[in-house]
Amino acid sequence: MSYRVVQWTTGNVGRAALRGITERDDLELVGLFVTNPSKAGQSAGELGADTSTQVRATAAVDDIVALEADVVIHTPLPSLVYGDDPGRDVDDFCRLLA
Repeated sequence: MSYRVVQWTTGNVGRAALRGITERDDLELVGLFVTNPSKAGQSAGELGADTSTQVRATAAVDDIVALEADVVIHTPLPSLVYGDDPGRDVDDFCRLLA
């Protein structure tokens, strides 16, 4: 059995998680969310994956929600502490879980 996985962000922790996902046979990377619009459209390989993959990054939450992944690995800096929108993480969690 394989789990369909989305990696949410590609910072230091996100890049490490992305490599871990793409190195495992029981995990299938199906989506990659980025907060930096300049990264949107880049491949997972360009953004830190060790293996080549056809998955392209998106900055659109709707694109990620539509994937209906089994797992989302959420690794951004918390917006509550570091961002200008303190409720963003909670809003994103709720959308992903719905």
